[in-house]
Amino acid sequence: ERIVQPPTHCPACGEPTVRPEGEVAIYCVNASCPGRLVRQIEHFASRGAMDIEGFGSRLAEIFVAKGLLRSVADFYRLTHDDLIALEGFDETRTRNLLRAIAESKERPLWRLIAALGIRNVGGTAAQTLAQHLHSIDALMNASAEELQEIEGIGPTIAESIVSFFQ
Repeated sequence: ERIVQPPTHCPACGEPTVRPEGEVAIYCVNASCPGRLVRQIEHFASRGAMDIEGFGSRLAEIFVAKGLLRSVADFYRLTHDDLIALEGFDETRTRNLLRAIAESKERPLWRLIAALGIRNVGGTAAQTLAQHLHSIDALMNASAEELQEIEGIGPTIAESIVSFFQ
């Protein structure tokens, strides 16, 4: 048996890590951490979120390293020229990825909310929020008090949402 010490610094960027009280997970505090960005992009593109077919962890790493994706919004700025210049991207692969990105724009609002990776907001909470707020702008501008008026949304989720958009 070996005791494993939790990391005190992020392996991707070297910044300190934190473990919020009452949680098991350890987080990097650096909002600009490339490791966090890769994981955020992977989550956004995943099947349970925006479902961008053909985009996985390896592509997330490549696109972040090449500076093509600095945020999830950059998916929707990618061009044919950006992709065709990458190793392994021929016309077919480029066309397929651009099509998959375009198709992701048609996903329901709750999928976008879930894809954003807001702490404490999973698929069920995302569906509840979408049913009551009807737009991402309404979610962005809602106060914690307004959010808590929605059945199933408590103070922890409400504060996570408000904090995320601040």
